[in-house]
Formats: sequence, structure tokens, C-alpha cells
Amino acid sequence: MVLEKGTKKLGDMQTFYRVRTLGNLTKVLNLRKVCNRLADIFLFVTLPIFRYFSYAMKFFPSISARLKPLWQYSVQKTLWRVVFSHNGYIVCEERDTDNKSVSFSCIQSSTGKAVWRHRSFNEQWWIGIEGITNDRLYLHGFKKPDMPEHLGIIAVDLLTGEELWRSMNASFLTDDNVFVYGFKDLFERRVYYKINRQSGTFIEQLEFSPAGIDPHPQLEKTDFLFPLPYHNNDHSVAEALTLLHIDREQVKAVEYVHCGLFLILTTYTKREADSMMKNSLSIIDTRAEKKVYSDVLNEATPYPVPDSFFVDGDTLYYVKERKTFVALLLK
Repeated sequence: MVLEKGTKKLGDMQTFYRVRTLGNLTKVLNLRKVCNRLADIFLFVTLPIFRYFSYAMKFFPSISARLKPLWQYSVQKTLWRVVFSHNGYIVCEERDTDNKSVSFSCIQSSTGKAVWRHRSFNEQWWIGIEGITNDRLYLHGFKKPDMPEHLGIIAVDLLTGEELWRSMNASFLTDDNVFVYGFKDLFERRVYYKINRQSGTFIEQLEFSPAGIDPHPQLEKTDFLFPLPYHNNDHSVAEALTLLHIDREQVKAVEYVHCGLFLILTTYTKREADSMMKNSLSIIDTRAEKKVYSDVLNEATPYPVPDSFFVDGDTLYYVKERKTFVALLLK
């Protein structure tokens, strides 16, 4: 009798634990179903969004990107002229029009860092840049003040800014990396000179232009991409003006250039306060149809200035308020 009761109790306990275990398993299976369902809903909602943004970023890489200046180089007076060498140097001519003084500086085109600054060469005003090579800067004087004819050759070491030599009796013709050639206009003829490149001493006088020498050389780098004037001849420019919310009635002039995916343009718009114009630079990513850069080149100018910017490879250069030279990487 006792044995039967014990056997019955043991059976009841086994049945209880079987039922409890089966219940727990059912709960686990139901939980897994819920998790799987939530995962399906999450993928259903988020996967199209992820695919959309992946597709957009693939074809519109500049959706969230804005261009920033690579470097800026500022002067105290007026940045009168910049000249590029073929090996990565820029000579800047800075003029003070009030005090009639001029100085020259050299910077690196890749960084904007100064190699040398504020050099003068024994002439306060009547001096200018004649040409530049990979290792030399050539300056000139003038035959007479207020006259355009050049006279004199001043050779400067491009990397140090030190004057190497000068000859004020001839005008510069060219430098072929072996000799410097100059000329002098007489009453009815022109004579030429072969000059020692290192010392500046005259080697010989020539009655005719040296054979193989270009009489109109262009020593500095000039293969830049310059803007074109807009005359309602480019539909993308019209679209850009609309995108920039510029009133066509206020626009006096537009210059632009296409550079890869970018449309770069400057606009001259009338100011309400006076008869001056505001000159603004804008860069449009034409594929994303979005402005990615803007700056004011001149807050007040009486007239449009041509070639207010230019492009060298993938770098944009412009002068801001006639004092700051800006380089912008178009990437």
C-alpha cells in the first residue's frame, strides 16, 4: 500500500515536470517567433532606406560635403600681380598706391607658405616682374616714369629672394637656362646681347636676334583655365542663378567656367546703397544641384573685373578684396 502511494506520487511529479518543461519550451518558441517577426519588420523598413542613401552617396558624393580653402595668403596693401613658376612657386607683387612703394614675396603653390617676403630692390615704385623660371625671378625698370617701355634686367634667386646681378643698360629678352639674352633699341636698329647667366656680364653683342630664340617668350606658367563671360548662352548658368536665388534684374555681369562636376561662377550684382557692385563667387555641384562653396571677392567695386578667378588642375585660385590670395581644392 505504501509502495503504491510512493509510485503514484513519483509519477505525478514526473508529469508535473514534463508539463512545466513543455510550457517553458513553448514560451521560448513564441519568443523566437516574436524576435524573428521584429527582425523582418526592421529589415523591411530600414533596408530600403539604407539602399536609398547608399545609392545617393554613390552618385551624389557631395550631398553633405562642402569645399574649404586649401590655404590663404594675405598682404597688407594691394595684391597687384601674381606669377607662377613651373615648379610650384608663386611670386606676389604687392603695391602701396598711396605711398608709391612696391615689394615682392614668394610662396609655395601647394601650401601658401612664404619662402621669402617683402623684398625691395633699390627702386621704390618704377619696377615690375619681367618673368620667372624654375630658379630665377627677373625684374625690370622703365625707360621713363609713366612710360610702358621696359629697361634694365635684375636677376633674383627665386628660392632666397637675393639679388644676383643687375644690368640697367639693356632690356630682358629671354633666359634659355644657359645664357640670358637682352636687347637695346638704337636710333634705327636693335642690337642684342648674350649675357652670362651667373654673373650678368656681357659676353657678346649680336646684330640679329639669336637663332632659335623666341622673341616673345612666356617663361612663367600660363596654362590655366579662365572664366568666360555669360551672355545667356549656357542653360546651366541660368539654372545656377535660380538655385542661388539671384534676381536677374540685379545682375550686371557673370563669368563662369565648367570644371568637372563643378560650375564655378562670379556674379556682379547692384548694391542698393550706391552705384557700386558686389562681386560674389559660387561653386555649384551640378550633379547634386547644390551650392558647395561661396565667398565675396569684392564687397564694393565700380566695374566688373575680368578673370577674377582661374583654375590650375584641380585647384581654384582667386583674390579676395585685393588683399587675400585663396587656393581651393576642387575635391
